[in-house]
Amino acid sequence: MDKGSYTFQALSTKYEDFRGPAFTIKVDGTPLDSGEMPIASLEVELAADGSAGGCHFSVESLYDFAQSKWTNNLAKIIQVGAKLEILGGYVKQELIFYGYVDEFSMEYSGSAPPRLAVTGIDGFGYLMSCQEPIYGGKKKPQKVVEDILTKAISAGYAKSKTVGALTGFDVPVVKERLDDFKYLRLLSQRYCMSLFCVAGELIFDNVVANSSPLITFTVGVGLLEFRRRLSLQGQVGQVEIWGRDEKQQFIKGAATRVSVGGAGKSAVELAPKFKKTALREYNEYVRTEKECVELAQARLDSQALNFVSGSGTSVGIPELIPGRYITVKGLDGDTEGNYFLSKVRHRFTKGGYFTQFEVKGAKA
Repeated sequence: MDKGSYTFQALSTKYEDFRGPAFTIKVDGTPLDSGEMPIASLEVELAADGSAGGCHFSVESLYDFAQSKWTNNLAKIIQVGAKLEILGGYVKQELIFYGYVDEFSMEYSGSAPPRLAVTGIDGFGYLMSCQEPIYGGKKKPQKVVEDILTKAISAGYAKSKTVGALTGFDVPVVKERLDDFKYLRLLSQRYCMSLFCVAGELIFDNVVANSSPLITFTVGVGLLEFRRRLSLQGQVGQVEIWGRDEKQQFIKGAATRVSVGGAGKSAVELAPKFKKTALREYNEYVRTEKECVELAQARLDSQALNFVSGSGTSVGIPELIPGRYITVKGLDGDTEGNYFLSKVRHRFTKGGYFTQFEVKGAKA
């Protein structure tokens, strides 16, 4: 995962003022160049919210009516399960998606040319089909996560993996009646990790803690539009976690202050009456009061990150990825600040290349 920082001016220089949007789709290594193929549209969506990433594109005007077949052997090249790589940008292109063809359809109509529509999914899609149970005994959770992610890499649908340190809650690992992807989502909630994929890297890590901005945007200079919203829905003043220790005695721990989001004010600081609201949960994995407190803090921070939400559109920037922060400037003092990128959508159409994104934050 890219942990660097960029200036808009440097990216503008790299991509020659963002002129001449272009992309290349590779299907099992065979390139489909946007400058040579009539690819009507391309959309790549990446998310750091526990969802699998995906893409969609369609091809038109490549059907030979006289021969009743697709030209360039396109229908034979694009097959389900084929490795899919998408590079996007301008004169210079960067890898923005890595996965496989999940499904495709051929659409015929008497009023329009034949159309080939393709949908891709990243390596997590493969793990959705892995449903064998896991009886890990005392195997460390980190090893369990690494083994699961390696399946997608071995299948050729991912390039690498990153697994953050998993400490505490070392109880017997068991998985039944769940596919591997759903199981990873449960573990990510238990260990307060983000689960997502960027450019073929499967990530199970606490990326929210790295608040260094990926890029600073100024409205009117690269950032075309931006919206911000505050909502008290789901916000609580305290999270309390209950459990049992090794002697089966009740234990508990609580968290009352949001530890992420910078120097702004949390929901309960802006709406003091919400300090009395509480979320209480029983968790079968905690064994000490310290673990109760750690899990309570993580649950409180996770809830708090939904306090601020927003969305925006910028010129097409391949470097923009979920799981990082951006800084927004050029607006009123309340709106300016750092925001966590939860979703990024790269869109190539006849109108050009634009990047849409969604953000969230714990403090305003």
